Amino acid sequence: MPRRILLLAIFAGAVHAQAPQTKPLYVLEDSYINWRLLPSEQSYASIDGKHLKQYVVDQANISLHYRDNGHPQFWGRISGTEADADNARWLEEKFRSIGLSEVHQQSFDLPEQWMPQSWTVSASAGGTTLDLQTAQPTYRTQATPAEGLELEAVDAGLATDAELDARDLKGKAVFFYTTDYFSRHATISNRAWKRIADRGAAAIFSILAVPGNIRTQFYPVGVSIPTFSLGLQDGVAARAMIDHAGATPARVKIRLAVNMVPNLKTSTVWGTLPGATDETVVIVAHRDAWFQGANDNGTGVATMIGLAEYFAKIPQSQRRRTIIFAGTSGHHDGSALSGKWFAEHKEFFSKTALLINCEHTADEELVLSNGVIRKTNGTSPQTWYVGGSHKLEQIVVNAFQEFGVATYAEPERAAAGEMGRYQNLAPSMQVIDTGYYWHSDFETPEIIPPTALAAITRAYAKIITDVNALNLEDVQRPPTSSGGANN
Repeated sequence: MPRRILLLAIFAGAVHAQAPQTKPLYVLEDSYINWRLLPSEQSYASIDGKHLKQYVVDQANISLHYRDNGHPQFWGRISGTEADADNARWLEEKFRSIGLSEVHQQSFDLPEQWMPQSWTVSASAGGTTLDLQTAQPTYRTQATPAEGLELEAVDAGLATDAELDARDLKGKAVFFYTTDYFSRHATISNRAWKRIADRGAAAIFSILAVPGNIRTQFYPVGVSIPTFSLGLQDGVAARAMIDHAGATPARVKIRLAVNMVPNLKTSTVWGTLPGATDETVVIVAHRDAWFQGANDNGTGVATMIGLAEYFAKIPQSQRRRTIIFAGTSGHHDGSALSGKWFAEHKEFFSKTALLINCEHTADEELVLSNGVIRKTNGTSPQTWYVGGSHKLEQIVVNAFQEFGVATYAEPERAAAGEMGRYQNLAPSMQVIDTGYYWHSDFETPEIIPPTALAAITRAYAKIITDVNALNLEDVQRPPTSSGGANN
């Protein structure tokens, strides 16, 4: 059997495999593994995961409202849109209801925003047409001409150089399959996007090997032709059509309309919890999201609100440091306006004892098993970063162990995500997780365990409390270090 036909058979089997059909013995939402608190930890019991999960649901509903009001294809809490404004008002109201002071929105002018208006993609061969519903344009991809494109389709397998060199890709729509489950970047499959474009392709489709048929939003992939991600079921069907087309090759029709929209605005939403001194703890969480964005970054925002609620109940005289909360924006569109502002105002962190980035803080551990994604009653381990003194590192490690925050064995050398631009301006830390459904329409509140939200929020609260028992010089990073542990 030819290699690519064998691969198709394997992939098709993965698509159609079924998890064991047995009677569930518990309700998953009520049965996530719960970390019991010791008597000395009971002060953190008020941080309730089910309560925090409602904030994730609230944010997902803002996205759904935007989708259902005229934006069925490109939707979410997207910077500059009505959903962004709704989310900012929602967070501002939460800060006010908690009793934070100096609550306000700091407005930013956005650069021209890439806003796809509509698109259609179909493949046809031998009198059969497939409507590829899960085709999702990569961020900032090039639009097609108004009349669209009609191209011969090519299956490039796993997009190895040998496979690409063996095919004529010039002027064609190229489909490739990737097992980089957790990547949504130009680097996927050894920069397959660029290697295919360099060989003259006219359009590219990346079939992400996540079972099901998900729509996935990629970041920019760095090529100047129309590029799309594609769900596994649609991708397997399209490749089968291409490989069985016979003498008359399969063809793909693509139509993508994009507007570059000027004069849009977004904002950072601020709130302050005054302490006994002018030293600060700064807590940030980016507000914007693609699709429902339950983990990215509904969980991070929920964790930030949970910390505000917890510390608002403590008398100001017992809060050594002022806590500043910031719901940031411009994260997914590449402008990173909030982050740029922080990076350009180093004086803001002159008396900061700790900077926490709340990003992707609580995800269910999903397992790829027998060709399907199976849910578990556990929580996903997190990548993590801490940049500061050895005392800060130990405070972080102890809090994670104390409240059951699962992490990778080693910390990262630098902070990913929102905090990357300004991580070195203060002692800083984060956990962050992506997972199979990152940036997809499957990233819904149903995969967010309340126990994970409780665990990380309690751990962060304990870390802040323990840091507040130390002086600034006790938590700051060593003078020769540019990052955290392992740097």
